[in-house]
Amino acid sequence: MSEPAAPGGPPYRTPADAPKPAGTIYDTGYKRYVGTRRSVATRWLVIMRHQIAMAWKKWWRYKMPLFGAVVTTFVAAGLLYFRTSKIMRQVGTAGGGEILRMIDAVVPLSFEWYCRAAFMLTLTLGATIVATDTQSGAFTFYYVRSIRPMDYVLGKLAGVGILIATLVMLPPLVLVGMRIGFSADTAEVTEQLRLLPKMLALGGLATLVYTAVPLAMSSLVANRRYALALWVAYYLIVGFIAGQISMFVTADAGVLDIQTSLQAITYELFDMKVMRIRTGGMSPKLALFGLLAQSAFAIAILWFQVSRDQKTGVGGSS
Repeated sequence: MSEPAAPGGPPYRTPADAPKPAGTIYDTGYKRYVGTRRSVATRWLVIMRHQIAMAWKKWWRYKMPLFGAVVTTFVAAGLLYFRTSKIMRQVGTAGGGEILRMIDAVVPLSFEWYCRAAFMLTLTLGATIVATDTQSGAFTFYYVRSIRPMDYVLGKLAGVGILIATLVMLPPLVLVGMRIGFSADTAEVTEQLRLLPKMLALGGLATLVYTAVPLAMSSLVANRRYALALWVAYYLIVGFIAGQISMFVTADAGVLDIQTSLQAITYELFDMKVMRIRTGGMSPKLALFGLLAQSAFAIAILWFQVSRDQKTGVGGSS
């Protein structure tokens, strides 16, 4: 309430009646957040779950490669079921001959088809992920939410890796379990149990390489079509040339071919030495070193590209 004005002067106003400056913000009922506070270290899990959810939405992204893996499993399981253990094949070698039972060849030979399903998934998802985020400006959302490059890289690697593992690790383990179940006696069961850690190691290696290398390719260019073309050129063209050189010139050249390297390791783990002619006699140790080196180099490229995009603000103006 205003007090009486002084004689001959302006009316007196209390502080409550004084005019408010422009732009004053009034408290309309702010309440402190009292919900669950998650650790910063779990942010990559959110990206991983989002990646898996996005892959499942469209049938051609993940469901189509999964269907191919399921068909391969049913065909291989049928070969195991219909008493293929009684079928023998004589393979001539310089030392006389080696007997290869078909029931022992079903699991390792089917692994090649699981790798093809994984390659199909890289075409529909893995080789375009980072390029799509860059092209669409999604990095703006990630970084405004205080997502670190480490969170992004770990989330994408884990999300794609889980999807790849369901194609190259879980179905072959099902076949290994069937192979153990069709054993004739306890001694054979004990012998076949050694296939479990071998298949786990082989599936883990394939998961690593089919996850890391396509993601690295997708981070090299900002256009998703160019990133896809780059991955296809590396896997098919460079791999084919390296495979042909390993067959006719030197076996060491096959280290650049992902499929040939995986086959060389598979034949060594499952004692299928008579099949090494398909890999040109490539050393399994060299193949293992080549795949691990490619995966490590790919992860380094992915980390560098994502860190650079964060610092330069890629996508911030789109």
